[in-house]
Amino acid sequence: MTIIHKTIGQMMTDIAQTYSERDALIHTEVGIRYSYNSLSNQIDRAARGFLHQGIRPGDKVALWAPNLPEWIFSMLALAKIGAMVVPIDPAASTDTSHYILEQSECCGLIIAAEIDDQKMMETAVAAKKTIPRLEHIFTMDDRPSDENAISWKALIADGGKIEKDRLAKIAASVSPQDPVAIMYTSGTTGRPKGVVLDHLGLINKSMVATERQGILGEDKLCLFFPLFHMFGNTCIALAGLLRGAALVMPCRRFDPAKILSTISAEKCTAIYGSPSMLIALVDHPHFRKSNWTTLSKGIIGGAPCPMELMRKIVEDIGISDITVAYGITETSSWITMTHPRDPIELRVSTIGRPLACNEVKIVDPRNGETLAPDRQGELCTRGFLMKAYYNMPAATAAAVDRDNWFHTGDLSVMDPEGYVRITGRLKDVIIRNGIDIYPVEVEEIIYMLPGISEVQVFGFRDSKRKQEVAAWIKMKKDSRTTLDLVSAHVQAQLPAEKIPKYYKIVSEFPMTGSGKVQKFKLAEMAEKEYIGRSQ
Repeated sequence: MTIIHKTIGQMMTDIAQTYSERDALIHTEVGIRYSYNSLSNQIDRAARGFLHQGIRPGDKVALWAPNLPEWIFSMLALAKIGAMVVPIDPAASTDTSHYILEQSECCGLIIAAEIDDQKMMETAVAAKKTIPRLEHIFTMDDRPSDENAISWKALIADGGKIEKDRLAKIAASVSPQDPVAIMYTSGTTGRPKGVVLDHLGLINKSMVATERQGILGEDKLCLFFPLFHMFGNTCIALAGLLRGAALVMPCRRFDPAKILSTISAEKCTAIYGSPSMLIALVDHPHFRKSNWTTLSKGIIGGAPCPMELMRKIVEDIGISDITVAYGITETSSWITMTHPRDPIELRVSTIGRPLACNEVKIVDPRNGETLAPDRQGELCTRGFLMKAYYNMPAATAAAVDRDNWFHTGDLSVMDPEGYVRITGRLKDVIIRNGIDIYPVEVEEIIYMLPGISEVQVFGFRDSKRKQEVAAWIKMKKDSRTTLDLVSAHVQAQLPAEKIPKYYKIVSEFPMTGSGKVQKFKLAEMAEKEYIGRSQ
């Protein structure tokens, strides 16, 4: 591949000149529509505003808000002046948001200023008083809701006090190798770590990934995935803009009814989400197959895609070119991806083949030796990796080896054609009575039954401090599948030593803000429920 040696600011300037009148950003809930020319103007005005307020190259500024147009403006404006954006989950607790602001050494914080986000403002003001480096609070609102904050209107007005030549000079001084973001891991286990990423990695991964998907300038990408997560801000938003496509944002927060309405009204051509999100859409009462006729491509990522869901999306609904992808924040987004024309079986049983911009190998986790095809080991990748975990040299050294291979912690198998299959997490493998049990294997068997919406298989400590296995299941509406049927089906498909001891029907699972199930919380819940019951 040909490496693109440009910054995000340079890329956006070039694209705005090429596609000046083409739609760039549409937010149907807010009621705005920007062409690439008007988007470029918004970016420059915000960039000049940040400069006037004292934000400089290398500064860290946190973005703590739902999916609003100003989120996109801010991310791109900060990138243009060489500052680093630090996304925070809008649902983050006070403790988590404070930890990220302090650990990343942020000097600025941009928040939503809506009525329902008052707690966010209160937390921001409190953080400003206790974190010495945190000097600036900006709000995505035209009216300041607190004397400690600067409104968006005031920020843009201040931008008029900065000469355009000064912005151009600063933007030209930014290097593609400069850090552009610190994205914190989702926190499915333990404290999140700040992943430092540069322009070079985000741009090149985005271009290679959109080429694999077949994204063109004429496409309209439905963007409802949370922007604080890399899937939202990079894999959809940045990647789509770098191709000159239109971003269509249906809602501030995930709202199936608004998403369904927007897909139809704006004639979106690509859809992105986790399996759980897509299940929520296609099972929604307002879903109509006839309203999805313009959709033909996109990505399912973040978790394994059940066969039934993929068949429904591709064969029944007709999104024929949707792909399955696998990525990690530390690797600047996607590592592998299926091809749009791959058979459905490959799009479900594998995570595709490596993208052209990185290498992938499977190693023995015990000694690091590279394994032959069809042998299970840990997936490692090299190419456009993070620069480091921010201020965590020991964690960085543990994740990236001396030859610059990142160790993902995912157990995988690669076939002779290069297709990779995830078989579990090293941390998720359940060892019961000396037998390795891989949750994905059990989950896929349960998914074979009708009426299953989602299933999570996990291990937990029983009253004797030994590993036990549970399968918690979310049923579809009006499902006639019972737990007795599930148990009998699993017994018929698996050897006794791999069969879960406990089954339960649940209405929801504990999730991170990016839509990942927190299995450690399931384990905690199971320990309280089952150990308490047995005592």
